[in-house]
Amino acid sequence: MEIKYFGNLEIRIFNTIEELSKQAAEIFAAECKKAQNTKEIFTVSLCGGSTPQRLFELLAAEFKNNIHWPAVHIFFGDEREKKENPESNFQTASKIWLEKIIKEIPNFENNIHRIKMDLGLAEGAKEYEKEINEFAPKGFDLSLNGAGSDGHRNGIFPENPKITWKNGIWDLQESVRVYGYKVPPEINPHAERITLTPWFLNKSKVNILMLSGLEKADLLREITIGKENYNKRDLPAITFNDVQTIVLVDKSAASKI
Repeated sequence: MEIKYFGNLEIRIFNTIEELSKQAAEIFAAECKKAQNTKEIFTVSLCGGSTPQRLFELLAAEFKNNIHWPAVHIFFGDEREKKENPESNFQTASKIWLEKIIKEIPNFENNIHRIKMDLGLAEGAKEYEKEINEFAPKGFDLSLNGAGSDGHRNGIFPENPKITWKNGIWDLQESVRVYGYKVPPEINPHAERITLTPWFLNKSKVNILMLSGLEKADLLREITIGKENYNKRDLPAITFNDVQTIVLVDKSAASKI
């Protein structure tokens, strides 16, 4: 592992996605144990995409016995599909990982807090904020984040002057934790999103950003070496710089820094 520092970002560079994923699993297990030493529960927010899927496999198998699952409460950084859709962040994590834990510990199902897209944007966001207020009002113990090559963070997409689209999330008070909105089809094929706000995710005790693949190399360069050239509206991922963040990357993603 090689480590580089860019302001608040600690970049940990691994040879492979396998090594990256094991590091993420080790952090998950360690932070879970640490949280249980001071309180009864451990809260974690998950990201979508392909990068965390190997992490989910490790948590379901190799690292399963290292974690006290009844204390773990699972949240999601954003959602774009209803529960039944195989492309939903909830369904991806469930099939790879969460269902395997539930088979052994049935009550663990009550610890999984999905974003209910089936309620609609307004009610779904309102319901999700209630659950966060109950279990993690001051932030998560751990947040696992992703970012797109276009600079979107979780469910927060860049503004696009070509179609005069502005993301209203930046006009919200920072007391708002959850935001539901429609993304124009020109920006992303998934037109509706419910997402946690970047300032709430940044309140997590430990913030992790996971990036893999050559397609993320330009993004990593933009939020490190080139960060002065961007703002949060045209590159939401720049907000990872606002707090101490551990960035787990493979060599391909780190090839331009």
